[in-house]
Amino acid sequence: MEKKMKQNNKRVFLMAAIIFSIAGISGCLNSKYRYEETMNSEILDFEEYQTAVDYYNAQNYEEAILYYELTLDRIKETMQPGTAMEYWIKGQIGDCYITTGNLDQAGTYLQEAEEGLRKKDNADMLASIYQSEGIYYGNLKQYDTALMYYEKALENAADDEIIRIYRLMATVYANMNMVEKALEYCDYAIELGEKQNNAGALTNVYYRKGSILASEEKLKEAKKCFEIGQQYAAYYWKEDDIKVAEGYRLLSRVSVMEQDYETAYLYSRKEMDIYTSQNATYTYDDVIVNIYNNMGYLNTKLGNRNAALKMIKKAYNIAIVEKETDAVIKEFYDNNILNNIELFYDEFIHDGTDYETWFKENFEI
Repeated sequence: MEKKMKQNNKRVFLMAAIIFSIAGISGCLNSKYRYEETMNSEILDFEEYQTAVDYYNAQNYEEAILYYELTLDRIKETMQPGTAMEYWIKGQIGDCYITTGNLDQAGTYLQEAEEGLRKKDNADMLASIYQSEGIYYGNLKQYDTALMYYEKALENAADDEIIRIYRLMATVYANMNMVEKALEYCDYAIELGEKQNNAGALTNVYYRKGSILASEEKLKEAKKCFEIGQQYAAYYWKEDDIKVAEGYRLLSRVSVMEQDYETAYLYSRKEMDIYTSQNATYTYDDVIVNIYNNMGYLNTKLGNRNAALKMIKKAYNIAIVEKETDAVIKEFYDNNILNNIELFYDEFIHDGTDYETWFKENFEI
């Protein structure tokens, strides 16, 4: 409008007309914004959406996908399409697909979410989607692209999100073998988390830093990070929360690296105790199968033949069913459980029975 006034020296009546037009457009935009805000608020109250969030927070991603899809179905039935919340939910579905190992599906949903939120000009939600896209490209080993998305996410991220983004960037740098850079970003995240007294975020950062240190065989430092992370987890959630269990899993792995199999087993036992005490509404088959397999491996190392076979069979019995529909469990079955079974055979079976015959007798029943 200012440009037109300078160019044409508009008269008062024309300026009035322009002002009137702008007011009309502004009123229309405000009306659309209010509608969008109302719709987003209503979606938050959908039972399907709340259930999806519960499953997501419980790390039960397949069920989360189901209920996010049901939420989208309800949006289609009851609302005008194309709300920001609808695109954000698609981003959440993409995020879930990353975790379940279905990267093709993840990419499709994340792209649609990004394009939709760009049109809506919703910077806050876009920052969240950019984080998921960073994780997506990190899984594809396209690390420069992953870092680009994290940098974009930082532009509009809230303080608590910045902690998470720094942690995610640390993961990428670690995967690029830039360990010092990775630890530097962990320290940035820790400093910010301590300023905010954000125990939940600090839990994840200390777990990440410990994992990076463990990969460098700095085991004492790694253990210290895992223990600090666990303390934050117990404070922020509770003593029997799955985030505390995650700490036991990490401590068990460090103990294995130290060849302290007895301590490693005790940590795995504590991890299992927490998972078996969780709400029956949620299933943790991918985690449970991992714990059983690990306990089988540790019992093999400790020379406990019967206990080892019992745990390995428990892992096998879950995986043989779930691997048909769960890509993560299938990969774990192929790369871990079968190797663990072979290790058990090599350690304990010395009666001349060949591996194939023994396997059929003990597992294919």
